[in-house]
Amino acid sequence: MPALRVLWLLIALVATWFPGRAAALERIPSTRLKREIPVALHVPKEAVIQRWTAAHPGQPMQLVLFLPGAWDGPEDFLREGLAAFLADREAKGELPPSLWVAVTHFQSWYADRADGSFPYERFLMDELLPLLEARHPGFGGTPEARSLAGLSMGGFGALNLAARTGAFSRCLALSPAFVDAPFTSYQWFIRRSLRRTFPLDPVLFAPWNPWSHLGGDAELVIGAGTEDRYHLAGACRDFARLCADRGRPVQVDLRPGGHDWAYWTPVFKDWMPWLVRAPDRGRIVPLANAVSSLAAQAS
Repeated sequence: MPALRVLWLLIALVATWFPGRAAALERIPSTRLKREIPVALHVPKEAVIQRWTAAHPGQPMQLVLFLPGAWDGPEDFLREGLAAFLADREAKGELPPSLWVAVTHFQSWYADRADGSFPYERFLMDELLPLLEARHPGFGGTPEARSLAGLSMGGFGALNLAARTGAFSRCLALSPAFVDAPFTSYQWFIRRSLRRTFPLDPVLFAPWNPWSHLGGDAELVIGAGTEDRYHLAGACRDFARLCADRGRPVQVDLRPGGHDWAYWTPVFKDWMPWLVRAPDRGRIVPLANAVSSLAAQAS
């Protein structure tokens, strides 16, 4: 008990040291999860929305669901300047207005727990997205007006949600955690969260296995740093080869970097125009020398 009191004291002290970061998060009540979920929101300024809708009457604006990694959270979306980057580009007219929500995952792998005790996917699809689309009319509402972006655990979650729900038209999965049942090769704390969420039988795990569903039918970009300590650049190449064998289109973005925000932040910024469907720019291919086709990777 004394150790627990010390822990809570440290948490309280951290909250007082970083008040801005805590205050910037909104808390979304969830009936399904029986708690409030901290999220970071990017909502475009009203003047930006009015300017866009006047020039594009009847055209929906994009809602982007942002899924952090195992050791990351919605505050990283703010700390890394992604919301500020969006606001700046929208104000300059370089990006259309888009609504972004970065969520807290509770080590859920963005899935419903196997025993039904923590239905996180259902929270996202049945509570969070309907709530945001009701609060912010004109954003999302159809698969064509929704995108997914995730990193590490969130990259795995993005591939799964794209395939399992059919509710998103574009999916960006960076450094995706290509886990596979029965999860024996992973660190104990990752293994614990996987085993309480998914079936251990590889056959029963197939509905959540990206190697089986390939991210569904959404337009797909996967990527990783070439110095990723989990060797995910090679995994992305293998995944792309499997997609090619099955006739599933995918773009692969491999560039120097590791498994960290020094790699993720600039890559997210490069792909934001594609995620939010920037007008009159066609198919967005940022950093053409870094984005490679499967044939280029194999050569």
